[in-house]
Amino acid sequence: MTKNYTADQKRQYFNDLRLQWKANKLKADNDKEARERYEAILSEAGGKISYYSFYFTLCDMQNQKLDGNPYIDCKTFNGWRASGFMVKKGEKAKIKGIVWMHPISKDEKGESVENADYLYPKVYHLFHRSQVSNL
Repeated sequence: MTKNYTADQKRQYFNDLRLQWKANKLKADNDKEARERYEAILSEAGGKISYYSFYFTLCDMQNQKLDGNPYIDCKTFNGWRASGFMVKKGEKAKIKGIVWMHPISKDEKGESVENADYLYPKVYHLFHRSQVSNL
C-alpha cells in the first residue's frame, strides 16, 4: 500500500535530509581519522563513493555501535547478494545513507532526460555484516 504525502510533507522531508547532510558535512571536513579510513578503503569499495556519503554512513554505524567500515561491512541487499552472501530472514536494514540524485523527466520525444540543474537527496538502506550469512 502506497502512502500519499502532501507537498508540504515532501518539502519538509527533503529539507530535513538536507539539514542532516549539511550537519554531517561540517563534521566530516574536520574528521581526519574518518578521511584516512575513507582513503584506505576507497579502492576496495569500488572507488565510486563520495567521502561525505561514506561519513554519513559511518556516523550512522557509530551511533548504533556497529563496527566496521561503510561499503565494506555494510551493503545493500543486492550488494550482499553480489558478494556471495544472503541477508538473514527477517532482518531489516539498520543503516542508512544518502545519495544525491538528478531528477529524471521525459522530453517531448518521451525519452528520459536528467535535470542537471537540480539535485535531491535520496535515502538508501544498508545491512550490516552481522545481518548476513554465506550462501
